[in-house]
Amino acid sequence: MKDDGHKRRVRASLLGSGIISVLVGLGWSAAFIHFDRPVLAALNGGLIPFGIALAWLAYQRRLKAAALLAGHFLPLFIAVSCLFDEVPDGVHRATQMHFLPLALGVYFVFRRGSIYMKYVVSAFCLIGFVVFSITSIGFHDPALVIPASAAEIGVWANTLTAMAELVFVVVIMNADLSVRRMMDIEMRKAIAHGDFQLQYQPQINEAEKVVGAEALIRWRHARMGDVPPAKFIPLAEESGLIVPIGNWVLRAACAQLAQWEVRPETQHLTMAVNVSASQFRQPDFVQSVSEIVRLSGVTPSKIKLELTESIFVDNVDVTASKMNALKAIGIIWSLDDFGTGYSSLSVLNSFPLGQIKIDKSFVRGMLSNASNMVVTEAIIELAGKLNLQVIAEGVETVEQLNRLREAGCLNYQGYLFSPPLDIDAFGKLLSPEPSSVEPLSRHMPELPPPGLAHAGVTRPSSS
Repeated sequence: MKDDGHKRRVRASLLGSGIISVLVGLGWSAAFIHFDRPVLAALNGGLIPFGIALAWLAYQRRLKAAALLAGHFLPLFIAVSCLFDEVPDGVHRATQMHFLPLALGVYFVFRRGSIYMKYVVSAFCLIGFVVFSITSIGFHDPALVIPASAAEIGVWANTLTAMAELVFVVVIMNADLSVRRMMDIEMRKAIAHGDFQLQYQPQINEAEKVVGAEALIRWRHARMGDVPPAKFIPLAEESGLIVPIGNWVLRAACAQLAQWEVRPETQHLTMAVNVSASQFRQPDFVQSVSEIVRLSGVTPSKIKLELTESIFVDNVDVTASKMNALKAIGIIWSLDDFGTGYSSLSVLNSFPLGQIKIDKSFVRGMLSNASNMVVTEAIIELAGKLNLQVIAEGVETVEQLNRLREAGCLNYQGYLFSPPLDIDAFGKLLSPEPSSVEPLSRHMPELPPPGLAHAGVTRPSSS
């Protein structure tokens, strides 16, 4: 997982939850052992290994595993604890208070995750708080009751601990929201002032000649320096700014393509541009794209708009209609990250695609994983039978290139040939020194190590 500000704050909250769980487990286990309540001591003792596991997973940056563990274990633990929470008459139990910070924490951690974790688990916590606050549901075993004086202390301890947890979550969330607000303001300034830039990653054919480029957005901030796309693109998606940003990228890419078209040595180049789901779903998407292409004066067939598979899940008829409308003026549609998303093979027949991109995960693993190689070969064979172009992204080694060639893939993109370049460096790549007669992958300058990340307009990726 790429690390950004949100993930760092999620990691801090999970680490804190793990430490708190260990301390609470130790404290309550000791207290119940003192009052000779072994069942309650054993129940609360379960928090200790859970807290250690949670803190270790968070420390190892295995945030998804840590979050799933906490999101499932803690609500069930609190619910079971409430059922065993027998207090003397006149004393109100307070174990259910822990549901409140947990509901807020789950929503924060899974704000960018699944609907199930973000809403269903949070709703379960809130329902649990209400049910155990207004009812006396439980096992009602006299052997579980502790002395009234100790029960009152326990109520205060539970209430104060729950409030401390709530404050902790609120502080973390406020820090996250402050950064998001700041980034939102800075992105709006960048759009207004033209601070975004494009870089171009070459797309290579079987002769290792540059046949096109993918336009990739970059943000060089005066104070923050180079802001990774993985940091600002998700925020732009959530705030809706991805729509004006995506339109700017398309305009800038078309303007550059227009310049290439007037030069004999570059007029054959194509331009690939990522389209976000939010941008595609705009009611005026077709009109907006058509107008940008028309005003730029470029040949539409040299533009490849890349979509991810998630776009094909809903509103199939509307999606196909938009794609057909732009295909009618010559634009080529490319299916990005094929095989990693939600779509089925029916997508290849139901939508007017012109190209399939083999995802970098298949390319990266095809030398060490026979299944990846089988899938890659199947994609290439299927695309050939459907008369679709194929390009493999994330090509980083000569061995990967050779295997792709053997499988029949004739177009490539990746760090073996070049990282994303600014327009000046891209121009030098197109016009190598006359004395150079070696293939492109041999006369490139020293490249970053394999796996170095880059990102497009709508989604972080590595090539």
